[in-house]
Amino acid sequence: MSSCPQLVPDDDEWCKSLYKDVKKEADRVLAVTPGVEYQQLVQLLSSNAKHQVLRNGAKLATQLEDSGKGWAALAQFWAEKILYVAPSENLEGHADAIAFGGELITLIWASLAHAGIVSRLDVPADTAANSGQV
Repeated sequence: MSSCPQLVPDDDEWCKSLYKDVKKEADRVLAVTPGVEYQQLVQLLSSNAKHQVLRNGAKLATQLEDSGKGWAALAQFWAEKILYVAPSENLEGHADAIAFGGELITLIWASLAHAGIVSRLDVPADTAANSGQV
């Protein structure tokens, strides 16, 4: 996502802005206590972060601590993220990525497109039908 932001389904400028906002907030929270231990870091982000992305990250970190459920939570997290990002109408962007050897999102996009999946489930059916997506 960072090496090919044009393939991210949301607006490129919005994604860059969100990244900057989250980084700024993380720097603010972490600047308070440099050299903090892991558990304290998770607690700081859970309670002091104003940005929901950081609070969600702290929640995920807590879930991953449970050795019996950690790998399952991590697998579900990445599967959801990759399957959200992969469907795309940006043929030119994926063609450019393939020209440089491809990357994971483009390879999954190609597999999904081959199976006839060209949009995410959150795209209303009438919008997909009107844009030529099925």
